[in-house]
Amino acid sequence: MSKVLVLTGLPGSGKSVASKIAKSMNIPIIIMGNVIRRETAERGLEPNSRNIGMVAMDLREKFGDDVVLQRIWPIISEELKNNNLVLIDGMRSIAEKNALVQLMGFEPEILAILAAEDIRNSRLIERKRSDDVDIEFTENDKKTKIQIKEEKNQAISERDTREKGWGVESLLEQANYKIDNEDSMDSFRITVKALLERLNNHE
Repeated sequence: MSKVLVLTGLPGSGKSVASKIAKSMNIPIIIMGNVIRRETAERGLEPNSRNIGMVAMDLREKFGDDVVLQRIWPIISEELKNNNLVLIDGMRSIAEKNALVQLMGFEPEILAILAAEDIRNSRLIERKRSDDVDIEFTENDKKTKIQIKEEKNQAISERDTREKGWGVESLLEQANYKIDNEDSMDSFRITVKALLERLNNHE
């Protein structure tokens, strides 16, 4: 029987790293956040943290807390026909998990990636993805420095607050597996790969 592994964690915890490991192992990955990014683009909005957050909240208010899961279900269903393990990256609420259970007829496995807030924040600033934080570059005494715009400096904490409001912490508590990602990335990658290999075992 095919398995579904739900990948969850607060922004900057390391979900994208885990997804890349799964991809390298030819495990199909369905990224829930792509639904929001696509919707943002279709509305003609700049893909920054504020707009993506606004679109995510608007979709949930109009169509329910499980709207993203419902939209990706046809992809999940198709992948389950042909793969032993399917990874869903970025689930953020119990409502989404319950909808998945109802559609599949069985419980998914849940992997929670954990990291302290200061560590996650530094990663988000470093990776500079459009929905993380807005960054501008200035020259100061002939040295280039990164200066986060004051009016947008709350982008990271706003994402945390938003996702906690959707119930991601309750989902983290229900996780079957929890991996701390506060030490070396090499150690994290080894631990994630070992878990994926075990779950993807056909026996």
